[in-house]
Amino acid sequence: MESNDVRAQLHALERAEAAPYVDQRPSPWWFAPAFGAWFGVMAAVQDFHWSHDVSSMWQALVTLAILVPMAALIGAYTSWHQRYHGAWPKLVGPKPPEIRRVYRLYFLAFVVVAAALVGVALLVPWWVTGAVTAVVAYGFLVAYERVYERAAAAVRERLA
Repeated sequence: MESNDVRAQLHALERAEAAPYVDQRPSPWWFAPAFGAWFGVMAAVQDFHWSHDVSSMWQALVTLAILVPMAALIGAYTSWHQRYHGAWPKLVGPKPPEIRRVYRLYFLAFVVVAAALVGVALLVPWWVTGAVTAVVAYGFLVAYERVYERAAAAVRERLA
């Protein structure tokens, strides 16, 4: 009888550990487009800043005028996200194996996509870099959220 109690307690502990990873509300409809737009603007600003066809003082002023509000947006987003989702999943520490696989895939894909976007930035004007980055970031997030949700559903089913 004790063995069943211990198993039940371990199962409850595993479910509690997995909760921040699998009990999240879905992102609102505007999140992926905003994510793409934010990354697109950041990429365009970086590429603009390093372009050689504008004076350096002008580049610095435009860069600062855009980066400061963009940083404020990250702060506002972080605050909103914390209220919307509650507990955030941790990148380190124990997590369900299904989620661990998704995180590994995400970081590997992120490195590949980021390297490809740097290549794009070296070849095209800053405004093209921004548009391409926005579309790629949007698609990347949508794909990630779908893969993550499938993994979270698998965890919920396994721990049910």
